Amino acid sequence: MSRVRLAARALRLALNRAHADPTADYDAASSDYDTFFSPVMGGHSTAALDEVPIAPGDSVVELACGTGHLTAEIIRRLDGRGVVRAVDKSPGMLDVAKRKVHALTAGTPGVGVELSVGDMDSFIRGLPDRSADLVVVGWAICYTKPPKLLAEIVRVLRPGGRVMVIETRADAHQALTEGLEKVFADDPSLLTSLIRVALPKNAATVARWFGKAGLTVTGQRDGAQVIPAHTPAAVLEWVQRSGAAAGFKTAVDNEREQLVLDRVEAGLAELLEKKGALEIQHTFVVVTGAKPVTPRARHGARTGEEAGVA
Repeated sequence: MSRVRLAARALRLALNRAHADPTADYDAASSDYDTFFSPVMGGHSTAALDEVPIAPGDSVVELACGTGHLTAEIIRRLDGRGVVRAVDKSPGMLDVAKRKVHALTAGTPGVGVELSVGDMDSFIRGLPDRSADLVVVGWAICYTKPPKLLAEIVRVLRPGGRVMVIETRADAHQALTEGLEKVFADDPSLLTSLIRVALPKNAATVARWFGKAGLTVTGQRDGAQVIPAHTPAAVLEWVQRSGAAAGFKTAVDNEREQLVLDRVEAGLAELLEKKGALEIQHTFVVVTGAKPVTPRARHGARTGEEAGVA
């Protein structure tokens, strides 16, 4: 019966368009992100970038750049020549990225970098047709309507341009999410807005999104990483300070946020006692693709727009 009440609560919130905004959580996590998330998951992001070639002179768009972990790596791979246009909705995360990028590009006039605060959907809609060689979306396509975003990415890419998406999978942190769901089921009033995320079931799901948008899939794989937290308190600290719990702050009753955390921690403690160990996995997907080359572009008859000439 409690899950029925939770479903009814969720329906009312959806009808009232009460949706959680993850920005506050990312702002709060910005100073810790490169201590918690980047050392654990950043290697997977960099490995995903290895699957799409970056050449000096390329024009790269990065959506939801966060603290600039991938931004910095993209700049290094441009090797002194190219353009990077990046956006993130969190001012806190972007401030960290700006400091990182400034230190990296000082004295390198051949690389143009533009970092903007804003919504990635609006940002990419403002970019010219066929103006990018690569678009990167790290850990953020879930906050959009993926097919619509990918359609915009196709528009912005030049023929033959590449796209890389790395995203958390729907079954990530399963014990934690099940514990949180139980807390809300026991007391639905604790839930004040809905966290709307389109987390994919697997890489095949994202590959289908690519296909619907008109992209040719060049690679797809699933992965998993055990997070370095093995006590209930450590698990909660990691997901909050890494940004993995983005949306939580505005999804729960502010005055009872600690109550929710205490109950989730108690549930994890029960699970630890029952199983003897906590192994929380951050599962993810990596999918890469390319915009098909038109017959005209394939034979070298590129227009000025396709070649990036204003």
